[in-house]
Amino acid sequence: MGDSYTERASRLDGAKVWTLSVEPGTAHPVLPDGCMDLLWSGERLLVAGPDTHTAPATGTGGSWAGIRFAPGAAPALLGVPAHELRDLRVPLAALWPGAPVRRLTERVAEAADPAAA
Repeated sequence: MGDSYTERASRLDGAKVWTLSVEPGTAHPVLPDGCMDLLWSGERLLVAGPDTHTAPATGTGGSWAGIRFAPGAAPALLGVPAHELRDLRVPLAALWPGAPVRRLTERVAEAADPAAA
């Protein structure tokens, strides 16, 4: 069957919405692109900082959805400088207050298509 990756334009200027399904036991490397992403997998929201080198896929198999922000856009939205998240995957709850993260997590979890939420 293999990995499945799709990408489309977002309602946010310069951003892309993407989905990735990875078969168990396979790796899907993440190539550096200087962008930051908001990731959804396993009912959790993570922020991926800008990568400076190829990173191994997070986890082994599963489905992911995300929004890739244009370079420079995510720090203004998240309230965190990009350099503080360089090469990291951080729970959104570590960056934002609990109530907004809970509401966003619930909204995405309840959506039929997390990438559409």
